[in-house]
Amino acid sequence: MARMLTERESSALHLSTARRHQRLARRYRRDGLVTAIEPLITDLEAKSASADAKTFETQAAYDNVLAADADQDDAVRNLFNAGEQHDRSNPTAPALPTLFPDGGFGDLIDEPLAQEPESVAALATRVDALGAQHPLAAHAATLRTAAQDVRDALKAQNDAVRAQKSAEAEEEIAQAALRRQYEANYLDARRQWGRPFAERLFPRLYPGKAKDNGGDPTPENGSKPA
Repeated sequence: MARMLTERESSALHLSTARRHQRLARRYRRDGLVTAIEPLITDLEAKSASADAKTFETQAAYDNVLAADADQDDAVRNLFNAGEQHDRSNPTAPALPTLFPDGGFGDLIDEPLAQEPESVAALATRVDALGAQHPLAAHAATLRTAAQDVRDALKAQNDAVRAQKSAEAEEEIAQAALRRQYEANYLDARRQWGRPFAERLFPRLYPGKAKDNGGDPTPENGSKPA
């Protein structure tokens, strides 16, 4: 009996197997089978492509989060370095004790990423407290911009993850529909023309002999199947 598709198999294998079945059905001029499965193939192609695109968008969103976090950390470091220079030149009016009361910035930039923008915004508020004419005053705007960039990047990442999960769910539904039609085509072929002929219309699959990469699996050593 022709092996049916299973839910654990990839969209690539679903599509490859269904197209092979179509080619065999066309060879024997069983156009009804070709027509019945065509829209399910088309739908899975679209849903699989959409899921792949959403996966890439999620990866890109993650990259943006890392980049925004790195920029935010640099804004904090730059303020600390500028504060050190300021305090060396102004030992009687140091700024670092106000800006970094813990004596450094390591704990701040090592915070969980979701919390860090609020801590950086609080640091910007401490810069404001130095006064608008203070040499370090311009750092407040840079810190706030960096913190907002991280917030925006995190939101975009969350949105991308949700969109990816939705696309993957739609792909799974399309896979299931194609599997059902593939089996329906097989049962219809057996009913109309008998099992021996129906077997000719469906490709032979060899589980475990090749990776599930969407290609046509082949027997080991290139031998002809029995």
